[in-house]
Amino acid sequence: MQGLLPEGLSKCLRQPGTARPTRIESFRCAQRVFDISLQPGLTLAEAVGAQAARHGITAGAVTLQGAVLEPMRFVLPAYAETDRHVAYYSATHAPEGPVRLEAATASFGCKDGAAFLHCHALWRDAAGREMAGHILPNEARLAAPLQARLTGTDEVSLQARFDPETNFTLFRPEAAPGHGAAGGLIVAQIGPNEDFISAIETICQRHGLRQGRILSGIGSLIGVKFADGREIPAQPTELLVLEGEIRPGPEGAGVAEIEIVLVDVAGRLHRGRPAKGLNPVLICAELFIADHAGDPPAEMARSLTPPR
Repeated sequence: MQGLLPEGLSKCLRQPGTARPTRIESFRCAQRVFDISLQPGLTLAEAVGAQAARHGITAGAVTLQGAVLEPMRFVLPAYAETDRHVAYYSATHAPEGPVRLEAATASFGCKDGAAFLHCHALWRDAAGREMAGHILPNEARLAAPLQARLTGTDEVSLQARFDPETNFTLFRPEAAPGHGAAGGLIVAQIGPNEDFISAIETICQRHGLRQGRILSGIGSLIGVKFADGREIPAQPTELLVLEGEIRPGPEGAGVAEIEIVLVDVAGRLHRGRPAKGLNPVLICAELFIADHAGDPPAEMARSLTPPR
C-alpha cells in the first residue's frame, strides 16, 4: 500500500489470497525497437507473436493504433460474483462489422508456452460511439495490414502465471539468464493496492530514471480520483495510458505526468490525470518505460514483410 494517502487507503480491497512480498517488480534491460508488419487473417496474438519470435523478443510493448479488427471480441470490468475474486470480467462482447482501434497498446509475453497479449484499447463502434475495453487477443482477428511498433527485450520475459493473491493468471516479468541490469528499457508490474502514480515514480527512482516515456501502460484501478477533483466511485475499472512522461522533479527524481482513459463496469469512459496517493491498483498494472537518458536502443530494425 505504498504511497497511498488515507483517502486512498480507504479504497483498498482485501484480495482472496496472501499478499506477495514483492509489491512492485521491475527490471532494467536492453531495449530493441522494431517497426513490424502485421498481416490480415491472423489473430492479434498470432500476428505479434510471429514478429516477436522472428526478432527474439520475449517481453515487449506493441502499439496497435489503427488496427482494423473483424471479428473483434472484448470484455469490460465487472463486479465479482463469488468471493474467489475481488472483481471479474463481463461476458464477451461481439460488435458487428470491422472495428478500427483509435488508441491501443499491448504487453507481449508467453502463456502456456504460446505467444500472448494483454491489450487495452480505445475505439469507435459501427454507430460512432467511443468505447474501450480489454481485447481478447486469440479471438480478435486483423482485417487489414498494420504497421506497428514493437519495443522489447530478450533479457526479460513476461510469463503469464497463476497469482495466488488475486486468483488470476497474470503477466509478471522474469529476468532471463545473463540479464545485465542495464539498458534503456524498464519492464514492470505493480501489484494490488499500490498507488498507481507513486508506484511508477518508485520504479523510476529504483532504476535511476529521471526522464523518460511510458511506451505502454495498462491495468486496473479501484475507481479513480483525478487531479482536477473528478472522482469515479470505487468500482472495477480498466485503464490505458494515453500519454505518460517522466520528467525531472524539483529534487531531481523522476515525476510521472500521466493521462489515462479508463472504462467502468457500465462501459462509460473517463479521461484525465490520476491524482497521486489516491488511486490503488485493483489487480495489477503493467508498464514499459523508455529511459530518455539511458543507452540508445541496442538494435534498430525494420520489418515490413511477414516472416517467411
